[in-house]
Amino acid sequence: MGDIVVKLKIAQVIGLNTDQKAAQVTSSTREASSFFAVLELVCDDAFTRGRQALSELEDFYFEFEGSATEKLNATFAEAEAKFSSGDFSVKEGPPSGWDLVLATVSGKVLYLIGKGQVEVYLKREGKLSPLLSVGTPSQLISGFLQSGDRFLLCTNSLISFLGPELEKSLSLPIETFEEEVGSKIGGSDLEDQGLAALAVEVMEENLEISPVSSQGSDQTEDQEISENPPKKFFNLLQVFPAVFNLFKLLGSFFPKSGRGRLIIAVVLIVVIVLGAGYKYKLSRDEKMQAEFNQTLQEAKDAFEGAKGLASLNPNEAKIKLDLAKDKINKALALKSNNGEAQNFKKQIEEESSTILKQAEVADFPLFLDLDLVKKDFRANQMSLSGNKLLLLDTGIKTLVSIDLAKKSNQILAGSEKLGEALFASLNGGLVFGYSKDKGVLRLDTGSQKLITVSKIDKGWGEIADIYGFAGNIYLLDKSNNQIWKYLPASEGYSDKREYLTKGTTADFSTALRMQIESSVYILKSGGEILRFTKGDKDNFSYAGLPASPAGGPSNVKDPKSIFVSSETENLYVLDSGNSRILILTKTGSYKEQITGSKFATITDLVVDEIGKKIYLLEGSKIFQVDLK
Repeated sequence: MGDIVVKLKIAQVIGLNTDQKAAQVTSSTREASSFFAVLELVCDDAFTRGRQALSELEDFYFEFEGSATEKLNATFAEAEAKFSSGDFSVKEGPPSGWDLVLATVSGKVLYLIGKGQVEVYLKREGKLSPLLSVGTPSQLISGFLQSGDRFLLCTNSLISFLGPELEKSLSLPIETFEEEVGSKIGGSDLEDQGLAALAVEVMEENLEISPVSSQGSDQTEDQEISENPPKKFFNLLQVFPAVFNLFKLLGSFFPKSGRGRLIIAVVLIVVIVLGAGYKYKLSRDEKMQAEFNQTLQEAKDAFEGAKGLASLNPNEAKIKLDLAKDKINKALALKSNNGEAQNFKKQIEEESSTILKQAEVADFPLFLDLDLVKKDFRANQMSLSGNKLLLLDTGIKTLVSIDLAKKSNQILAGSEKLGEALFASLNGGLVFGYSKDKGVLRLDTGSQKLITVSKIDKGWGEIADIYGFAGNIYLLDKSNNQIWKYLPASEGYSDKREYLTKGTTADFSTALRMQIESSVYILKSGGEILRFTKGDKDNFSYAGLPASPAGGPSNVKDPKSIFVSSETENLYVLDSGNSRILILTKTGSYKEQITGSKFATITDLVVDEIGKKIYLLEGSKIFQVDLK
């Protein structure tokens, strides 16, 4: 049965998901059997748990021993038990629920089973027909596929979304279907709508869809195979009659003497051995060719899936792209000189950066040479507020403000006012600084008036950074694992307060930088980023990071700085060890990366998303690169 294989082209689209409602798809082919699923799930953490559940159901299907019908029925029963358990519940909001359709193509037979707000459409010879409505809910349906057929597994929400465009969309080439429907979904900005679909086109090999029992389905399929033997059996049926006729012909000339008979016996043995060798080689070559074809097709399917998900779901796109790379390498291991596979691997390499949202910068235009502001001026950090940059030279004790639009500069203070200043932060028209000998200072950039917010406090430990936000001042204390907060008062500022709530603990011993945009972000030297909201630890974790440009591990290496503000949509990480800038969501999910050799020597960055510029500090020079 496994020798009859139809070639399939697969496209998939999904809409925007939320934490409580997600619609997802999966497709996989192993050993001439394909498994498909479309799931709509309502529960807490629906996206992550739905994706994990589909992966487990896929493994369950392929690992279950039995016929295709037995495997699909068992997988559906496994899904019912899984989704009906208390693990998939909702603490607050709409009640939990699930809608699911499973399908498999085994040989040239399509099997379907589904429950809830899902449907499967078959398009054949210009006619579009719903298939699940043929039977009752949770009843297995099957039928034969033929070349040119298309079938669509989807949620009812997607049917409603496409409306009269459904039939037209399914008439498009598979590659175009994914692009067109995906762009419609992406352009709608709809969330929580349960939009998901798998479109499949049959490239080779009569489909009469009817409700049947699992036993009936397998008998029909076996009968079809017996009436149309595969080519490899046909070749052997041609070989062995020829050998038999040869033996018959030789028998008429068979010598009577023992010596002659021995010679003929040896000749016959050689012929048999050669025939067996030819048979073995033929079988091995056909098996390798079939495995190669399947692996190459899986690589193509995964690659198309990655392209379709690039904008909708970067993390899933990366998973699909990694799968495509793995499959094409396996295909080339089987047939290293195959031109089609070599060209496809080259295509994957050329388009990977686009799919993974990667850009490379070779040109770093100089924005400003700080020697023009003051000779030998050097800085390690920058602060951005409004349209102005703030830089502090801790060596010559000079504080400078730069207008980004005009490229004009102003020296705000020197050593007399600043003392042993180490850090400075700009917040509107106010500069907040930390000085080892003068404490916490506030400077009005307009009037140049300087006040002391707090003299040296014995309760401080090692201060690693300062930040001004909404008029408040925040000090990052490494050795006390605390963030001190100073609030404006009628006569200056309050005494220091602990920002972290009681019971909230953190290790700031390797902290490098602090940034604030209502939440507080702390960058540590190992690349870890801690996030706190209203004094409590909040969610932040890297997700979906691509491998480093040098091909090493995905982790951040020797970071120098981060940038985030209430005026930015994203969070930026200066990953110096990997010569790149990572662009993430404010909870750590990967969106894009920019690579370039200069990122290895830059010490700080600020980002103007409105002006679409990134400003980079390297000693006495500020460079800029465009933000796409």
